[in-house]
Amino acid sequence: MEEGCLTLDLAIKEVVNALWKRIVMGHLDESYAKKVVRSFLESGIVKVERQDQFLEEALSVAVRRKMTVYDSIFIVLAKKRGLPLLTSDREQAEVAEKEGVETILS
Repeated sequence: MEEGCLTLDLAIKEVVNALWKRIVMGHLDESYAKKVVRSFLESGIVKVERQDQFLEEALSVAVRRKMTVYDSIFIVLAKKRGLPLLTSDREQAEVAEKEGVETILS
């Protein structure tokens, strides 16, 4: 992460949704959460690509490997960009390796 990373635009929505949940539960202040989002987007450490360009191939991987498009699209991103996939999902890591994508399981 210190060297930077690449993700899809849908992941940003997921991060913001997780912050929303913490706000609603009373564990996080909304103004602080907004600062976190702004900092995250402006830091340049995380580069974001649009998901639409990967959807067709993600569907093919999902059908072939019997997994969700949501999980397969990150595999396709890593494959297309020649980058390792960082994941905590063992099944996703196994599929990525079968698709020829180096994985870092954490």
